Amino acid sequence: MSGITEQTRAIPTTRSVEQPAPSSGSNGLANPPGRLREALTQNFPYVLFDVPPESDGNIMVRKIGAHAIGHLRTASWTAEATVGHADALGFGETIKLVWLLNGAMTYEDKEKAFAIESGELFLTRSSSNYFLNVSEGYEALALTFDARAHPAWLNLVERGEKELVLEPSSAAAASAAGMLALMRQSHNDSTSELVLHSLFELATGSVKHGIADPPSEQIAPSLFRARWLVRQNIADFSYTPARLAHDLSLSRRSLYNRFADCGMTPAAFIRTVRLEQAKREIESDPSGITALTTVALRNGFADSSSLSHAIKANYGVTPKALRKAGVGRFWSG
Repeated sequence: MSGITEQTRAIPTTRSVEQPAPSSGSNGLANPPGRLREALTQNFPYVLFDVPPESDGNIMVRKIGAHAIGHLRTASWTAEATVGHADALGFGETIKLVWLLNGAMTYEDKEKAFAIESGELFLTRSSSNYFLNVSEGYEALALTFDARAHPAWLNLVERGEKELVLEPSSAAAASAAGMLALMRQSHNDSTSELVLHSLFELATGSVKHGIADPPSEQIAPSLFRARWLVRQNIADFSYTPARLAHDLSLSRRSLYNRFADCGMTPAAFIRTVRLEQAKREIESDPSGITALTTVALRNGFADSSSLSHAIKANYGVTPKALRKAGVGRFWSG
């Protein structure tokens, strides 16, 4: 472990607490149906999650010194990370290493998109702009740490890229097994953080020759740009599929063909982006400080009534119920 400079830095405090090691047959912290989003948000507050209402899963988090290890076994979900959101919550200098144990994960940013398969590792800055989509049967280990404590580790994602995907290897498998063993400990001892450092270096030690080849079939990144464009114009009632096609430098026919591959129309996509953003605003305002009409207008809905009908039709609840469910759900800060 030579070369590691020990400094005392901690990742920003969240509501997660160290969970006891599961007993035989236990799955750790179980999240009943409908509570998965809350559990994800509490443990990864710098990410905005979209989770189907009845999705469930198990999440266990352990703090070890300046680090946090999460073990996730969940149904499918999507998430968005932004630089501004991470920086505002104090995660601007943190890095996340993910061991994908089962299932698949799709990463998408403004310039590219790719799939991360079971057995691969994913290293990224918390302060980045990207979307994630995980499959059913998702299982992963996520190590989050303040990279200022480890300059050499920070350099791993300063190689001209914001993220790295590392190919499957015996070192990756061994480091994952070691991380799971740390998760199962009933308490931390004086060697826990040193073991964690060694496991990280084992997992990333072959970065120079272990970067995964690009997938044979690249995922078109137009969805990210489309979502970004809609959000940039989210309050503009006149932002239509025709304008979206123009901004993406596509013909209307090409635009409709691309969205047909995703199983929706461009108009439905625009409406979904508006609705998702309005839903987030309502859930994050449990006291109802912002009038529903204001939320509706700034997200491209004609009035509060049309927004209420859309929320009820898509999520099966009223805006009032969303606000009630948001009490205590979101982080402070």
